[in-house]
Amino acid sequence: MSAAEIYGVVFQNATAAFLARVLDYDGQPVTPSQIASVEYTVAEHLDDMTETTPIDGHTAVALNPSDVLFATLQKGGLWDVDDVGYNFRHVIDVSQAPAFPTAGSHYRITYRLTPQTGQVIVVRFRVKAI
Repeated sequence: MSAAEIYGVVFQNATAAFLARVLDYDGQPVTPSQIASVEYTVAEHLDDMTETTPIDGHTAVALNPSDVLFATLQKGGLWDVDDVGYNFRHVIDVSQAPAFPTAGSHYRITYRLTPQTGQVIVVRFRVKAI
């Protein structure tokens, strides 16, 4: 198993859809029933990652596992990584607070998936706002 940040570009003050194939520690795609809780945090950071600033309204936000995870792998749509598919999709709600307020800044979006049993699974995205 390997871990890697997923890179992308977002528009300043807009939302974005984040997709990933999330595997458990046995290498199998996780399903909503395996996950007890999900939360995400958006933080602005410098290029060298030495300093991060959490974004108000987007820090440790709880999500319902069944709202962001699929029981089976999905294909098509925005997913163009491979033909295997994704099982994680989240669109950040920016109706109350912008998640990416500064054009030219870099942001890390960290999702923490807590399984019913076992270790926390971390999924990270790193984006630049334009």
